[in-house]
Amino acid sequence: MVAELQPFVGGDKAILLRFSSEVGEWVSKYVGYPLPARILCPNRVVSHAGRLWWVDLSWCLLTCHPFEDAPVLRVVPLPEGKALKPREAWGLLDKYRCVRVSAGKLRFVDMYSRNRDSRGATQISVWTLADPDTTEWTLEYEATFKEIWDDASYKATGLPRKIPVLALIHPTNPDVVYFFLDEHLLGVNVRARKVVECEVYELVAPPSEHVVTRFIHAWQLPPALCSGNRNSTVFFR
Repeated sequence: MVAELQPFVGGDKAILLRFSSEVGEWVSKYVGYPLPARILCPNRVVSHAGRLWWVDLSWCLLTCHPFEDAPVLRVVPLPEGKALKPREAWGLLDKYRCVRVSAGKLRFVDMYSRNRDSRGATQISVWTLADPDTTEWTLEYEATFKEIWDDASYKATGLPRKIPVLALIHPTNPDVVYFFLDEHLLGVNVRARKVVECEVYELVAPPSEHVVTRFIHAWQLPPALCSGNRNSTVFFR
């Protein structure tokens, strides 16, 4: 699925470019654009349920079936209270938020600094869009980083009690979220508040201070390639 969305700033139309394997070239089509009042700044594009989802981590997702005869763009706002002001946290959000597919459903992971519990502690929350035809997100779980740091499994890593950078959510187990911290890739079962993996990662580029979730992808290795490897999930840039 290859497509590109080109909105007209301030207008109610956009161009949807689609690569047609039938004719071997790009085909353009005008579509209605439902966001004329605010510029969409996608952090990434996700393919799910036969659709493309342009993800702006500051306020919404824009989705459509790109290869329908008459594609219709639909807005899916982030969960209530998660929208930010225009340009708020510009260039930082993909260190602390992501939207990915896990266990066949869209998940929104949020650990931006505004996400705090009643005592003011920074926490991580995971929301699910169970039905791609609706705009209703369900809160699956949330935990403070203090709860994770206080667990014996975290103490055993020897890592500091420091807010990490978000990497991604596990593609098949939505309870597990991965983080970057001091050149380590840390897997945490957030629902259980326990570390389940901790390894030194070996990224050549970008430098560790510039690592963010947009650089990380995951896929499941086929069984034939998993012999002797307990972890069939592979991360790559």
